[in-house]
Amino acid sequence: MRVYRYILEQNWSYQHKNFEGVSLQHQWFTIEKGTLTIHKNYAWDGCSPKMYILGVGTLGTPDGALRYGRPWTYHASLVHDVLCQFRYDLPFTKRQVIEVFYDQLHALRFPLRRLYVWVVKHFGPQDFAMATIERNPVVDKVAQK
Repeated sequence: MRVYRYILEQNWSYQHKNFEGVSLQHQWFTIEKGTLTIHKNYAWDGCSPKMYILGVGTLGTPDGALRYGRPWTYHASLVHDVLCQFRYDLPFTKRQVIEVFYDQLHALRFPLRRLYVWVVKHFGPQDFAMATIERNPVVDKVAQK
């Protein structure tokens, strides 16, 4: 059984220009009127990659210092996780997903944002649905709305 680091305690929404014109209902999220709403109980591991070593500690990308009781990158990693995990069901390119991640970190004034975006760009998922639209015909219908 997989254990996640974070579980969303209530629905959380984020508005971005890249979500405009997309209308999509999913078990774990909705996109409507330029807003992504991630549903309560969605679970994720924060910034990755991470390796858990012998149950003693974690080696990998830190989530940042605590700010207001949560890691600095909490919401940015949440949105990025959803956009990457469900990339075959979404009408976004890799560039658009990275732009959303960067914009969130920039709004937070996260000092390592350029490094984190570089890591995501080079080591994150590379195969997005918009680059391989024939893999999921549902995406084609969503992208045309």
